[in-house]
Amino acid sequence: MNESHSTHDSSTVDMPQPTAAPLVLAVGIVLLAMGVATNFAFLVVGLILFVVGLGMWISQLLPGRGHWRESRVDAALRPRPVTPAPGEVERLRRGMPGYRLRLPVKVHPVSAGIKGGLVGGLVMPIPALIYGWLSGHGIWWPVNLLAGMVLPGIGGMNADELEQFRPTFFVVGTVIHGVVSLILGLIYGVLMPTLPNLRKPLAWGALLMPLLWTAVSYVALGAVNPGVRAGIEWPWFVASQLVFGLVAAVVFMVLEKRGRVAAGLFGGAAGGLLMPLPALLWSVATRHGIWYPVNLLAAMATHYEVQPTATALEQFHADWFVTAVAIHVILSFAFGLAFALVLPLIPTIPGPFAWGGLLMPLLWTALSYGMMGVVNPVLQERVDWPWFVASQFVFGIVAAIVVVRSEEIHIPPAGKGLDNRAEFVAN
Repeated sequence: MNESHSTHDSSTVDMPQPTAAPLVLAVGIVLLAMGVATNFAFLVVGLILFVVGLGMWISQLLPGRGHWRESRVDAALRPRPVTPAPGEVERLRRGMPGYRLRLPVKVHPVSAGIKGGLVGGLVMPIPALIYGWLSGHGIWWPVNLLAGMVLPGIGGMNADELEQFRPTFFVVGTVIHGVVSLILGLIYGVLMPTLPNLRKPLAWGALLMPLLWTAVSYVALGAVNPGVRAGIEWPWFVASQLVFGLVAAVVFMVLEKRGRVAAGLFGGAAGGLLMPLPALLWSVATRHGIWYPVNLLAAMATHYEVQPTATALEQFHADWFVTAVAIHVILSFAFGLAFALVLPLIPTIPGPFAWGGLLMPLLWTALSYGMMGVVNPVLQERVDWPWFVASQFVFGIVAAIVVVRSEEIHIPPAGKGLDNRAEFVAN
C-alpha cells in the first residue's frame, strides 16, 4: 500500500472498489435456506449464487485488486483545517434546568398498567362472546378454545364437546386470560411514556386499512363462499393488510404535496404491490404454492356450485387469476382513494391510542397463534381469527385509555441524599 501511495500524487485517494459481491453472497445464502425448506430448485440457484458471490469477494482481496484511485476535488473546495478554540462546557449547578435530570420526567405508576390490564381484560371477551353466540357455537366455545392454548387434549374434541361448559376449561381459560391481561397491561404502563406519536396518516393507515379490508373480505367470503373462508389463515391475512396500510400511508405522506387524490392513488398502488408478500410467503412456507392465496382472493367474487378442494385451490386457473387481479387492483385503488378523501375529515388519533390498537393486537395474536400452533395445531384451525383480532383490538384501545387517563408521577432527580429530593419537591 505504501508503494502505491508513492507512485501517485496527492490529487488522488486510494479507495475500495465498489462490488456487488456481498449482495450476491447474501442472496445465495437466503435461497439456500429457502431451498432446504421448500424446493430443490431454490437450493441449486442459491448454491450457484453463493459460489459466484464468494468468488467475486475473494477476487477483490487478491494483490493489486479491489482498489482504485478517486480524484480529489479542487483545493478551493476542500475543507479548511479546524482551528482549535480552547474552552469548556458550562457546568450544571443546582437550580439549573436539567440538573441531575432523569428521562422520562414523568411516568405512569405500576397501578396504571394493572388497572389497564384488568379493565381491558374485562371488555376484551365481548367480541369473542358475540361471535360464539352469532355462530351458534355458544358462549363457552371461545372459553374452551382459550383453554386449548395449554391443554393439549382439547385438540381431539369435536365441536359439540367444545360448545359445552366444562369447569376445568373455564378455570384454565380464566387464569390464562387474567395472567396475560395483567402482563400486557404492565407492559403498556411502562411503554406508554416512551412511545413516539404517530403522524395522522400513518396512524390511520396502520389501523383503519387492515380493519376495513379484513372486514370486507370476511363478510364477502361469508356471503359467497363460507367454505372457502375456512381455508384462510387470518393472522397472515391481517399481516398483509397491515403491510398495505403502512406502505399506502408512507407513500401518501411523501406525495401529499402533489395532491391528495394523486397521493392516495399512488399509495394504493404501492400498497397493493407489496401487500401480497406475507400471503405468498405463508403459502410457500406451508407448501400450498403461490396460487393458493390468489384463488382464495378470487373466491370473494366467485360462486361455486361445489366448493373447491385444497388441491384445486393450489392449481393455476386463468379465470380465477384474472378475477383475483381485478379484485386486488380495484380494492387497492379504492382504499387508497378513500383514504385520501376521508383523512381530512377524521380526527387525529392520539399516539397512545394508536399504539394501543396496533401493538397489543399484534403481540397477543402472535403469542396465541404461536402457542396454539405448538400445543394444539388442530385447535388452531377452529379459531375464527378475525374475531380474535377484534377482541385484541378492543383490549389494546381500552387498556391504552385507562393507562393514559391515570395520573403521572414525576421521577426524582438522580443522586443520593435528602437535599436532592427536598429541592425537587420544592421546585
